[in-house]
Parts: sequence; C-alpha cells; structure tokens
Amino acid sequence: MTQRKILLVVDVPGWAFEHRAKDMIAFQGDKIHFDLKYYHYVTANDQHKYDLIYAMSVGIAKTLYERGIPLNKLAAGITSMRQFNRYRLNKLTFNQEFMHFFTNLRGVNAASDEFVHKFSKFRPIHKTRVGIDATLFSPAKRKISNSIFTVGWVGRTDRDRKLKGFDLVTSSLKGLNVLLDTRTFTKNRVPREKMVEFYQGLDCFICSSASEHIPLPILEAAACGVPIITTEVGIVPELIKANKSGLIIERNAGALREAVQFLKNNPEKRTEIGKSIRQTILENWTWDVCWPEWENFFFTI
Repeated sequence: MTQRKILLVVDVPGWAFEHRAKDMIAFQGDKIHFDLKYYHYVTANDQHKYDLIYAMSVGIAKTLYERGIPLNKLAAGITSMRQFNRYRLNKLTFNQEFMHFFTNLRGVNAASDEFVHKFSKFRPIHKTRVGIDATLFSPAKRKISNSIFTVGWVGRTDRDRKLKGFDLVTSSLKGLNVLLDTRTFTKNRVPREKMVEFYQGLDCFICSSASEHIPLPILEAAACGVPIITTEVGIVPELIKANKSGLIIERNAGALREAVQFLKNNPEKRTEIGKSIRQTILENWTWDVCWPEWENFFFTI
C-alpha cells in the first residue's frame, strides 16, 4: 500500500485543533505521513505537495477553498454547528454557494452520531471518534485532598463567552464554599502536559457549553478520572451514562448548582463516577481504539 501524504491544517497554536493534530501525527505509522500547518500559511501551491489537505474544521476548509485549494484535494471535520449557522437560510436550508462547497469536499468526518445523522442528508459523513492519550492523561497516583472543594472549567472567554457559559458557571457557584479553577485562552494558559496536573487537582469538572461537538477538555478530564458535570452536547451522550459515569444537566444555573452540591456532599459517588468514566475512556476512547476509524476515513475518500 502506497503511503499517503496528508497536510493537517489547524487554526492557532496551543489549542484544541493543534492538540488533536499532534496526537494524529503521533499515530501516523507507515501508511500515512502527516505534516502540520497553521491555516495562515497554507497556499494554493500546497495542493501539489500532498495527496490530501485535511482541515480540522469546515470553517478552516472554507478559507482554504477561497485561497485556491480545489475541493477534490480538500477534506474537513465537522466540529460545531456554529460554522454552519452563518450560512443558514432557514431551519432546513443553507446558502447555495456554501452547499456547493460542502457537498463537493473530498471527504467529511464527524465524531458523534448526532452530527453524522444531522449532515448525512446532504452528503456522506464518516464517523471517526476522537481519541485521547490515556497514558498522559491519567489519574494522580496519590489522590489529592483539597481543603476547599475545587471545580474546574476550561474554555475561551475572549470570544463565544455566552456560548461557552463561563458567566453561567460563576453565577451558579455564588455563595457555595467551592473554588473555581479555570484555564482559558488568555488567562492561566499552560502547556498541554501541564493540564494533567490541573485535572488531577480537581474534585469535579464542568462543561457548560450551549453547543459543542468534541469538547476536548471533557475527554482529558475523563481520562484523569475526574467526575464531570456537563450539558448534553456533541459526543457527551455517547461518552457519559447519566448518573453512572457523569452528570448530564439542563443548561441553567439552578441545575448546575445542584449538581455541584451533590458531588460535594457525596465523596463516595465522586469516586465511583471517576473510576467509571476512566474505564469508559480506556475501553472506547483512546487513540489505539479510535485510530482505525481515521485510517479508514483517509483511505476511503
């Protein structure tokens, strides 16, 4: 089998797309050779250097297409509904020019059953779960005992603030004897390997997003055995069994506050949930498990 040469295109350094691309590069093996570029530096000439150019999001792919990368050389991942909403005409239809672009991409993949089902009416969508390095992201060898119950949150507060729900989290925790520890794009930002220490120091982790597809911090926290409180977004229904390996809540301050109080007051349940979600990761969400789906995608399109 001839090795395929693929360019992975990401948006910014040190954030989710780059992390995923670097994980993929670590798993490339003999069948695929990956290179990585930030989208600012991709030119039309790159089409001649690679068998395929894979954009980590449809939004990035649209930019590359406008720069001269032909659709028959371009594939993309669906990562959120936000990148589609700007082209939506009504609930059921999208801008014609955008649909020409989307339906003629060489290949499109998605991580969740929800998104595969939602977009398969327009074109073939390949299911490819996103894996996590469960050796890097793992529980602390010795459980850290916090003097104050510590809640973690990760996301961007410099944009999409309402969508990510940071203010919802802060309002829901007012008056509770808890510590909110955050990592954002602009504040308390650390290298990825340092994120392991962050997760290991938490008593629970919150995802408060209104819309997500592949919330990477959830996978990272889960691999570290941290109990998770989350809205029902993206891969969450496939990853978490409600009240067994995590708490899935309605997106409001009352539900969030109640869930935090429940975990705070039930340490045995926290331990049970943490062990359960870690085991789920090991069985279904490591790159060893998920990588064959990606290989199949890249060799099928």
